[in-house]
Amino acid sequence: MEVLAHIKEQSRLNLSSYGPQRMTEELKELGMPIGYRRVGRLMRENNIRVERSKKYKVTTTARQAIAK
Repeated sequence: MEVLAHIKEQSRLNLSSYGPQRMTEELKELGMPIGYRRVGRLMRENNIRVERSKKYKVTTTARQAIAK
């Protein structure tokens, strides 16, 4: 499938940071008329997932701030 090849290529180029809606925008810029639900389904069926960055963790507590 041509669409799936483009999805895999865009995922590789963007370090797996694009979800279905953003991926749909990229494909539409390339001239491919496709909906975000179809893109999401293709990504899900082919195990193309977004790699989430780590959540920010607070390391300072209120008690440490008072001690200074």
